[in-house]
Amino acid sequence: MGGEATRRPWGICRIMSRLLVFALQLLIVTVAVLVGAEIAGRVQLIPRALLNLPAVDFSAADTREVVRIFVIACGLAFLANRLISGWDVFDEPRRTAKEIYALVVGVVAAALWLFFLTGINFSPELLLDASVIALLLHLAAFVALGVARRRGARIGGFFAHLLGLLSKPAVWAILLFATSPIVVAYTFTQSRDFANWVTNLRLSANLDDDTPYVIVNALGATTFETPIMAQFADGDPSTLYVLERNGRLYRVDYPSGANKTLLLDLRDGVGYVEMENGALGFDLHPEFGREGSPSAGFVYVYYTEYRADSQTNRLNRYDISLSDEPARTASALPLIAQRRDNDGYHNGGSVEFGPGGFLYLAVGEASMEECHNRIDCALVGGILRIDVDRRGGSVSRPIARQPRNGETANYFIPLDNPYAGNRQALGEFWAHGLRNPFRIAFDPANGNLWAGEVGSTVWEEVDRIERGGNYQFPFIEGRQAQQGFAPPDPVMGTPRGPVLTYRHTAFLRSVIGGIVYRGSRIPEARGRYVFLDNYSGQVMTIPASGEAVEDFTIIARSRDVAQRGPTSFAVAPDGAILITVMGDNDNPTGIVGRLEPADSDA
Repeated sequence: MGGEATRRPWGICRIMSRLLVFALQLLIVTVAVLVGAEIAGRVQLIPRALLNLPAVDFSAADTREVVRIFVIACGLAFLANRLISGWDVFDEPRRTAKEIYALVVGVVAAALWLFFLTGINFSPELLLDASVIALLLHLAAFVALGVARRRGARIGGFFAHLLGLLSKPAVWAILLFATSPIVVAYTFTQSRDFANWVTNLRLSANLDDDTPYVIVNALGATTFETPIMAQFADGDPSTLYVLERNGRLYRVDYPSGANKTLLLDLRDGVGYVEMENGALGFDLHPEFGREGSPSAGFVYVYYTEYRADSQTNRLNRYDISLSDEPARTASALPLIAQRRDNDGYHNGGSVEFGPGGFLYLAVGEASMEECHNRIDCALVGGILRIDVDRRGGSVSRPIARQPRNGETANYFIPLDNPYAGNRQALGEFWAHGLRNPFRIAFDPANGNLWAGEVGSTVWEEVDRIERGGNYQFPFIEGRQAQQGFAPPDPVMGTPRGPVLTYRHTAFLRSVIGGIVYRGSRIPEARGRYVFLDNYSGQVMTIPASGEAVEDFTIIARSRDVAQRGPTSFAVAPDGAILITVMGDNDNPTGIVGRLEPADSDA
């Protein structure tokens, strides 16, 4: 009886000791993730030559979810290893070495869970940082417990067994498994098909597909190769003009999709289409199709000319009233040629005629840091406004200043532009301090100009663009001041903030500016600004009052997302909301879509 009573407390103590060790390991994982999330944006352990990804910002809620997933995944890996290798984790060097490989399995499983099934931004740097910290803390626990139990540090034995286990096939399988997050992240950046599949998986795991509208092909069975933008000419409700990202402009009957006709082929000028390059926007002259007007055939196209060693952003005018495609393409009249570094990012892309017949062009900052928030440098990072008709007199004057690394010609500067009278400035600027304004549009009811402003690593913006407005990139993103970027002295223009900001997730991260809808065919959109996110494919609305708001309403979602996703809006004369969806980059699977009620037969 006495021996049994003596053994029972010893057994309870052993169970408690094992539970405490398990709790210690979960605490180690928690601390490793918290510290890793804190330093991931500042410490670069992964060489950029191997994987060049932007720093990832984590909110408090994101960090809590990452900790939860890591604790669950690593806890299951630790329990599985206990069933295989025994419970006394820190008693012997060989057993502790085995636990390190279990830790690797848990961390990698957590990383894959985060990447595929959550909306949290994926960070390979966090994965590596947390792994290194957790390994070091496990080693520290092994040493500390060994000293406490008077068994010595035995560090040499630990590393000897850690390396010795490499003779086991199971360990090599674990190490191969450990490379999978890096392989997955790299493939995601290189393959449109994989990125599209992963983004759809994330969306399915995190969002409800129950939206009031769906996107159907507005042109029957007619498809395009990466359609980037579509427009109607004033007074012609039966003809739609569609620009493909590769540089081809088509005319097609609306809504049948019949008589698809090639008008321009700028592929030789566009060159290599990747990143954010290609043909990006176009508009038809306000007098397009007007009999007797010298501008009746004019179309204005903005595209990037991308070569192996150079990139130039170009705005050209073409006359598509000419008899054949070669003649139309050869009719190019250059207006703007802005050379830039050839990294391919932040080119902007909207071309829109606005009130008064002036042409507005949205241009990104083109990675030209030396020209950030400046109006005296290059034609980047803002909204330009020019007089393509060169009216002169009391309306406009000739160009007075050339941009850095660029040439401009064949238009005038409107005299009521905010910097038209400043000889030290480029008079084309209507507003500046923007990073990558992708799609602008005027409210047909009041002429207000709206833009989608693609953000960096944290925030996306919707802005209402005002004359002389400074939207404060790079020293403010969203509504937050950015470390390392001081405002210029003096700040030119009037500082303006966004109407809406939303924070990046793994699938909500690339705003596309839209339209203010004044029709009646889509009741949920009437009187609202309709925009979308390219990565998630979500079509969203906010009030069109221009007052700042905190949230949006989702009314539809594209099946194609990420690098295959939607790129622009147009309102058809019949009141339909049209959306271009790029589709496959190498096959004509893109469409001009139309919003239809989800319960309709369309």
